[in-house]
Amino acid sequence: MPCLVAPFLGRAFGPACITALVLQAATCSATTITFTEAGVSAAGTPLLVSARLDTAADAGGPNNALKITLRSFGAPTIAKADVLTSFYFNLADPNTGVRPMLTYVSGSGRAYEVLTKRSDKAVSWSPNLVTSSGTWTTSGTGVNNPSNLVAVKNFNEGWQFRTLTPPPAYPGLGFGIGTVGNSDIGDFVPGASGATSGFSGQVVRGAGGGDSMINLGIYSTGTGTDIVPNGGLDGARLVRTEAVFTFTSDKDLSSVTQSWVQGNVTFGFGTGPDSVLLPEPRGLVIAAIGCLFVAGWRHQRTRGAGRCRLAGKRSVG
Repeated sequence: MPCLVAPFLGRAFGPACITALVLQAATCSATTITFTEAGVSAAGTPLLVSARLDTAADAGGPNNALKITLRSFGAPTIAKADVLTSFYFNLADPNTGVRPMLTYVSGSGRAYEVLTKRSDKAVSWSPNLVTSSGTWTTSGTGVNNPSNLVAVKNFNEGWQFRTLTPPPAYPGLGFGIGTVGNSDIGDFVPGASGATSGFSGQVVRGAGGGDSMINLGIYSTGTGTDIVPNGGLDGARLVRTEAVFTFTSDKDLSSVTQSWVQGNVTFGFGTGPDSVLLPEPRGLVIAAIGCLFVAGWRHQRTRGAGRCRLAGKRSVG
């Protein structure tokens, strides 16, 4: 069967690329919104990730506080393409369309050096947020300390925060955090580009270069405690399962509801990224399967042509 085309996206979706989704009713308090996405990575590994957005008291702070908790809890991570490395989201007053000004406050997560032939080894990262670079603790009691994931200076190696100006037209993403360059984000998100929506390679990679850019991405251990990474991921220092980021806003966020986010979130995996999980294109009806929506899609480039691979399954709570 031929691919079905979403004209406003300029992307083709074949029947093999689509997972039907029955949207669940959103149930959230005024200050907590959770998105859960599922799909398959470019390496063929089943993915399951979530993002929880808490504001005001639910974020543990004053009314202008925002906390974002990212989790990766699908099948055990094997390759770089399985690692959760970026997250884009929207936050705007539904009545005026005005986005708040967000200030990056903190980022934390427990890091491990993942090894092919040995058990994962606890490590801890402390960036120098005044000058550049930072320090890895690989032995002693300090390895059990959560890593500081904030990256603002060259070679801070963690997660950089960006306000996207202008935001991509679809899905209207206003902000992003990521620990890789994402120079190819325009291949996945219409209207985005590495220049406007990516992250600085000088900031998110380590001073030693090499494969350090993948460091501090979030990996999944599945139902176990260790993973067996392939050669490309052997020795990487990754955040296990969960990372937490906090921000302050110039606006009161105590009345934030799902309408402020508008379902607009995107998870990125790998360094290019290699794949993304997008929310469903609002209003897109796939005639062949009735009133169901595409929850996410992945577009993998090949020499001379692109091909779509899957759609993810999405729930909002």
